[in-house]
Amino acid sequence: MDEMATPSKIDLRFADQKLIFLICDCSLHKDYSFWKLSREQAERFIKRLKHIEQLTWSQFSNSPRGSGLTPERAGSESFEMIHEQNTSIEKFAEQYYFHFRVEQTGLFRVFGYQKNQFFCVTHIDRNGIVHH
Repeated sequence: MDEMATPSKIDLRFADQKLIFLICDCSLHKDYSFWKLSREQAERFIKRLKHIEQLTWSQFSNSPRGSGLTPERAGSESFEMIHEQNTSIEKFAEQYYFHFRVEQTGLFRVFGYQKNQFFCVTHIDRNGIVHH
């Protein structure tokens, strides 16, 4: 993929719309899959995503780095990981790839891409999950 620069952090056409999370593109890889979370972990994860869905894309993208979006650079390992899971027909023009931390403590990182008002989750890095 070409090293094209993303003109803004998010697709500004949807800046004032509430974001909606989709997990249909989530990896099935055991280390990065929503489907491999325990019931407790999944419930905590979904509860946090529902809280974030109260924000617009603009609000979310302007949140501090610890709780907001971090864009992935073209050519990086994370960018390529997201790109491989991306099922969008606009995939080759899509440059809005991100990760963010759930629960601000690095509980786990969520990777994905913006497609219209949707944040399509492709991977969940569970390495930092704290078990209770």
